[in-house]
Amino acid sequence: MNRIERIINFAFPRPSPRRSGCGHASGLRLTIAACALAPFLAGLAVLSATGAPAAPTSDVAVKPAIDPRANELLKRMGDYLGQAQSFSVNAEVWQDVALSSGQRVQAGRTIVLQVRRPDRFHAEVRSTRGNHGLFYDGKSITLLNRVQNFYGSIPAPGSLDEALDMACDRFGITMPLEDLIVSDPYRNVMQKAVSGYDVGPVTVLGVPCEHLAFSLGAVDWQIWIEDGAKPVPRKIVFTYKDEDGSPEFTAILSNWDFETKLPDFLFTFEPPAGASKITVAQIKAQNDAHAKEGK
Repeated sequence: MNRIERIINFAFPRPSPRRSGCGHASGLRLTIAACALAPFLAGLAVLSATGAPAAPTSDVAVKPAIDPRANELLKRMGDYLGQAQSFSVNAEVWQDVALSSGQRVQAGRTIVLQVRRPDRFHAEVRSTRGNHGLFYDGKSITLLNRVQNFYGSIPAPGSLDEALDMACDRFGITMPLEDLIVSDPYRNVMQKAVSGYDVGPVTVLGVPCEHLAFSLGAVDWQIWIEDGAKPVPRKIVFTYKDEDGSPEFTAILSNWDFETKLPDFLFTFEPPAGASKITVAQIKAQNDAHAKEGK
């Protein structure tokens, strides 16, 4: 079974180019469930049993060809999300996957995310093949496999940014929708962009948006940002040009809520009846091995 099929089985998206230590080496952090939580879940199961072309090379620094209008709109979105003290959002995610037979299919899942800055996070990821909860309470990150009824935790004190970095650097884990969670979304997604432009106005599920397109060379990504006073992302698409068939990853975001209060209990993990607690080893090397298998 290849890497993509493992991801289908665990009902999580494919790795995204977050950074060299947690995904592709291109450095883009924007994703919906990057770095594939699937290897993490696989590790839990084992323990429980026991576009634009790449920027040219030159001695002279080349300024990225970023359309000022696209840059302005993306920064406005990043500032809006980064300054929000709390929010919730739903996402429907679809990805192209290649089976060992060579046939291409789409795998889908839904994500419900709740965030309260500076140090609270909760996500529920569901599909026909899995149901997982993730909790961050300012002290630890806990992942619950609701189907097999076991869970594991890793220590992650500090802010959301610090917790996300620790989870990635030490355990090879990236949380769903983490690029909407970090304190500076704009900076994270634009670090290695080589081109970007404003495609123009369009609607997403009836919501007027501005369509922007960016490239890292090997990976193209598009984002549709809602017009008006609430510049939130409504759709995101990745195209992985460095992989056979240039598979795509699509997320539709809806039900943005910046008004409802999010109390502490939403972020506090309470084990379900009969749930087994297992020890989580540091599995970054295992994640790296999975990534190599997929190449």
